[in-house]
Amino acid sequence: MLTTASRLSNLHIVRCVNTTNGSEQRTPRPALFTNIPILWDILSQVVQDWKREAEPIQQQIDSSSEIEQFWHIAQAFNNLQTCYLKCLFSYVLFFVALVNAYDLFYEELNAINRITNLHIKHDKRPKANMYIDKVRKIRNISIAHLGSKETSPIDSVAAMMWQPLTLNKGHAEPWDINKFTFSEGTLSFRDMMGNVIAQSSDMEIGGIIELNERCMEFLDEYDRTCATYLENIVSKLPVTIDNIQYRGCINKDL
Repeated sequence: MLTTASRLSNLHIVRCVNTTNGSEQRTPRPALFTNIPILWDILSQVVQDWKREAEPIQQQIDSSSEIEQFWHIAQAFNNLQTCYLKCLFSYVLFFVALVNAYDLFYEELNAINRITNLHIKHDKRPKANMYIDKVRKIRNISIAHLGSKETSPIDSVAAMMWQPLTLNKGHAEPWDINKFTFSEGTLSFRDMMGNVIAQSSDMEIGGIIELNERCMEFLDEYDRTCATYLENIVSKLPVTIDNIQYRGCINKDL
C-alpha cells in the first residue's frame, strides 16, 4: 500500500560533532527533511486542485443523456484546458524537484556510510522507468527550457505544442474527463517524397489522476529506500572517526 506522506518527517538526523572544538554539522542536511514533505504536500494539492474543477463537470456528464453529454464534454474542453495544463505542468515541475531532493538525500547517506566505515547494506535507488523519464522530459523541454536548442529541433517544436488536448474512450466505457491526454501522438517531419525523416519523442501523458498514481509509485519506493537506509545507519551509531563523533538524533527534536 502506498504511503500518503513522506516517512522522513520524524526520522533521525546524523549529528557530526568535532570532539576537539565542539563544532557540528548535520547530515542529511536539515533542509531536505523540511523540503521533501513540503513537496509531497504540493503534489497532493495539485491533484486536489484538479479534482475541485473537474468533478462538478464530470457529475454533469454522468447525470446527462447521451446527447447532452456531448455538450458537457465540449464545455469541459473549453473550461478545463487551462486548469489541466496548470496542474500538469505544476505537478511535473515539483515532481522533478522532489526526485532531485531524494537523489541528494541518498547521496548524502552514501557519503556518511562511507565515512563511518559502517558498510551498511542498502537498496539501490529506484530506477526511473519510461514513464518517469517522460515526465522529466516534459518538465525539461515543455516548461523549464521551452524552445530549447539543446534538444533535437523536432522535439523542441513538439514540446511547444500544448494543444489540442484529446479525450478518448472505449465503445462501452463512460466518458471520463480525468482521462484528458497531453501530446497524444508524435510529430513527424517528411521530405518532398512524403517519407518520414524525423519523429518526435513520445511525451504523451494522460490525466492528472493517472499521473499522480504512476509518480507516487516511484516516490513511495524512493522514500522507503531512503528512510530504511537512514535508520539502518543510525542503528549502528555512535561511532567516532578522526575526532568526529557521529550520532543520531530525532530530527524533530533539533
